[in-house]
Amino acid sequence: MEPVRRNVVLVDAVGSLTADGERLLEQELDQERLAIVSFLGPPSTCAVRHKLIAKLLDSDHKLRDIDDKLLDSDHKLRDIDDKSLDSDDQQLEITGNVGVSSGGDGLVLLASVTCIERDFQVLILSFNVLEIDVDFGPLTGAFCALSSLVVSCYDESVSMQCLAPFLPPFQSLFQTLVKDFTTVEVSEILPKMLHIDLSSSHSLAAEEQESLDSVEALASLVRLKRVGVLYPQSVAEMDFDEFCNSYVAVKKLFGLDLTGEMLASLLCKLSVQVSRQDPIDFGTAWDDFVEEKCRDVAKDALRTYEDCVRPCVLEHPPMELNAFKQLHDEIWRLSMDVYCSASKYKSARHRQVRHKLKNDIRTCYETELGVLTEMSRKFCEEIRQTLWTELFTRARDSESFPAMLAAIQDFDKQYDERARGPEKASVLRDFYQQEVIQAFQELEVVVTRQLSESRLKGLRLQLEQDFTDKKEALVEHFRKEEAQLRVRMAQDMETMQKMCEAKTARVNIGGSEVKQLRDEVNEMKRQNAELQEKAIVLEHARQDAITQKEVFATAVDDLKDAVHREMANRTELVETLALTVKSAEENEKMLNEKIAELQVELGEKTFRVEGELHDMTQQLRKTSEEKDELQKKLTDIFLKVTALPEALQQHLFSMDNDSRADFADVLATYMSQ
Repeated sequence: MEPVRRNVVLVDAVGSLTADGERLLEQELDQERLAIVSFLGPPSTCAVRHKLIAKLLDSDHKLRDIDDKLLDSDHKLRDIDDKSLDSDDQQLEITGNVGVSSGGDGLVLLASVTCIERDFQVLILSFNVLEIDVDFGPLTGAFCALSSLVVSCYDESVSMQCLAPFLPPFQSLFQTLVKDFTTVEVSEILPKMLHIDLSSSHSLAAEEQESLDSVEALASLVRLKRVGVLYPQSVAEMDFDEFCNSYVAVKKLFGLDLTGEMLASLLCKLSVQVSRQDPIDFGTAWDDFVEEKCRDVAKDALRTYEDCVRPCVLEHPPMELNAFKQLHDEIWRLSMDVYCSASKYKSARHRQVRHKLKNDIRTCYETELGVLTEMSRKFCEEIRQTLWTELFTRARDSESFPAMLAAIQDFDKQYDERARGPEKASVLRDFYQQEVIQAFQELEVVVTRQLSESRLKGLRLQLEQDFTDKKEALVEHFRKEEAQLRVRMAQDMETMQKMCEAKTARVNIGGSEVKQLRDEVNEMKRQNAELQEKAIVLEHARQDAITQKEVFATAVDDLKDAVHREMANRTELVETLALTVKSAEENEKMLNEKIAELQVELGEKTFRVEGELHDMTQQLRKTSEEKDELQKKLTDIFLKVTALPEALQQHLFSMDNDSRADFADVLATYMSQ
């Protein structure tokens, strides 16, 4: 055992990790396996706790004076260090709502002991607890959870609740962990709990046997790890080696030994939760620590992947795609093995960081594949340009198809031997789509120039024969259309004549209605005349088309002469004749469309005239019915008049009556008689 006195404040009175504590844990005790012994109690026991710790660390100095004072009375115990106790009382009044105080120091690392044989260090911590702990209680429970042995000192200055002031938050802390971790893993974190009775009456043993109604099932589990009650006399007879072998072991957190780095990180994260006034979440603090460690390991694994893959990507000539994929698979497995072997923490964050590492490796793979593809294309393009320039020059000089085909085959063979990388096939495909097609087009031009004159003459005769056949077919088609149009026009004229005769025969009414109908008939005749004029115009258009066809025939003759004169422009002549034929067909199509439109218009006019004739017939029938109705009413009037007296009848039927007497006056005279 090699004790070292520290007196370093790890966590101050407001719950923040101090700079000295962080530097000590992260630098000096970084990778050391730790066992933590936490001495706690009311502020009145602070001085005694420190002297007991000093006694355990220094077996050559006996604390008989301290033991005598402890055994005499509680009053003599407080006289050991009145100045220190007064300072503690003042601190208690100032930071009463905080829950931890040690003369304003908070959580203090008093000493560290190196166990060389068992390869770990024991950290001896001391902090004060209050009887009423509201705000800082969960952090007190976290300190106890990080301890291998919790030593509670009791001196009857406060109530029995100070025996385990951390128990309610400590219990809640472990209930939270059970939700995310197995019961075995949580149980492994439970510290051993030892009580030192500093009271004069030794009342702790009696109090221990009383039941605590507020303790739940988890507290029962905590009580299983209590190792009993000690008294100052028994502690004074021990040295630290004996004390350590009896009660202290390396602290385990989720299957891992507690280290200085781990302790510093957890204290820092718990202090952040306190500063934010959030509920103490030990599981979240552990997950955050695991995430930080896993991220560092993941960075190393990703750097391993990049260091292995990048030099291979930059090789010249470029490596093949299959080899690159195989390399990626091997290095990917190596990187994941590096991560899994270096990260053995139990937390869900381990899987999250592992998933992110996979995504980062996949992104790196895609980036390196893009670089490899770009280098491969550049390399293959250089080979393609150099090789084809040489082969194409020789093949073009020979101006033959076999020479060009041999050049392409030589290029394909040599390119396949020299090209490398993922873009090898793509560049070859571009070569066939560009250079080969261009070479064959140039070869086609040469072959076209070498065609014989006899074949061109045969093509010209065939073209002339086709044109003559099409022209005769068009003339015959126009003649048939002309005959059909004349027949339809004669039928339409006959139909119009019959309609006029029927209208004249049916219409026999007088007055303005007859005049109106006559005007409408005249309008129809005028429209019929206009239609006839349009038909004449169409006939003229047809004649113009025939004339135009004759002009086209003359043009064809001229073109024939031009063909004989200009053999070099035979292709252009063929296109001109084709366009001329197409124009004639379009003109014919336009004439057919106009004839169809006139036929539709004539049909609409005929339908409208028939409708008007039908309406006039209905109106004439209605007029006849009204006339019959008036005749009936007149007959009824005559019958009623006949029933009147003779004087009235004479007055009504007298045509020579010059009297201006009204019929009403005559009727009044008759009624007065």
